[in-house]
Amino acid sequence: MKQWMMIAGICCVLMVSGCMTEANQQGEANQIVKTMHLAMQTGDWDAALALYGKDFFTGHDKSAWRDKLASMPTRFGKLLEIKESFMQKDPRYSGEFYIYGFRLIFERGVLNETITVFQSLERVKMTITGHLFKFKNQVL
Repeated sequence: MKQWMMIAGICCVLMVSGCMTEANQQGEANQIVKTMHLAMQTGDWDAALALYGKDFFTGHDKSAWRDKLASMPTRFGKLLEIKESFMQKDPRYSGEFYIYGFRLIFERGVLNETITVFQSLERVKMTITGHLFKFKNQVL
């Protein structure tokens, strides 16, 4: 009985220590989002596209997405201000999702933006896996 208690105690210690060493990569996710917004402000669409993962482009045509990003300044004018509206972390078995909401204030309109950054347990590189723009509650 004493051996079982000792084994159970060791297992508990190992489980707790594993939870405590979980990596939080919030800073890296924040940097990806900042880089995206800088690319949007400067019109560096190649830099913006490099932030997306392959998974994102299985659901979006790459050139069509680039055109969508590039058309925003034409339609809405210069991006004047970026206001964060929410941020949440969603850890899962496959990795960690960092989900951000922003209000993008352009010269001629305001867009609501949601960006999802994902760090897979299997991959080294953190990427954008979801990106949504809404104008007057309509998805662009």
